[in-house]
Amino acid sequence: GVVLNNSVCYAEMGGQVGDKGEIVFADRVWKISDTQRSGTTWIHLIDNDSWPPVGVQVVVKFDIARRRAIERHHTVTHILHWALHELVSRDATQKGSYVGPDKLTFDFSSAALTSQQKREVEKLVNDKVRENAPVSWTEIPYPEAKKRSDIQQFFGDKYGDVVRVVQIGGNSVALGGYSMELCGGTHVRATGEIDSFRIVSESAIAAGIRRIEAVAGGAARNWAEE
Repeated sequence: GVVLNNSVCYAEMGGQVGDKGEIVFADRVWKISDTQRSGTTWIHLIDNDSWPPVGVQVVVKFDIARRRAIERHHTVTHILHWALHELVSRDATQKGSYVGPDKLTFDFSSAALTSQQKREVEKLVNDKVRENAPVSWTEIPYPEAKKRSDIQQFFGDKYGDVVRVVQIGGNSVALGGYSMELCGGTHVRATGEIDSFRIVSESAIAAGIRRIEAVAGGAARNWAEE
């Protein structure tokens, strides 16, 4: 694992997988197979048996195509969460998620969805994708966010004094989007970049907990072809 004083790579957290990429020094290239976090330290896991010399300045590159696929899945996860509240229940609380380049999974408390509910949720999400609404993020004091019932937050998580609110829709200089969540992940800049959304499956993973597996963008096209 290589530790740097800063990095463009995203370290795995909040359900979003870590970045892959490269570390470059002179004519040498080391492949980053994963990026993990330990406290406030980013650890770049490399496949090679060697590593860059300690103390040198290196260039770090993340896999752009992979990151963009992850961003599509992360932003559409937020829209899915909002759509479930609109169409199923305000009590459909998020219990976990996975956001990768190939798919997303979203765990939430609910009874089983009917076929009609799944179709309606999928349609509403795609309607919001086609709106091409802006996606923005703002840092605010946590006590201010805590007072806002319209900002989704996860009370099992620990937050610092300042938190990052990701909002979809609304004005970037004011918190008024239709979806607003505390989130430190990476996202598209407008919902149109998601392209399309498909629910692959919806099933039980525990008593009262359901899991939606879904795909977006290129992953949705690949799924349709298969």
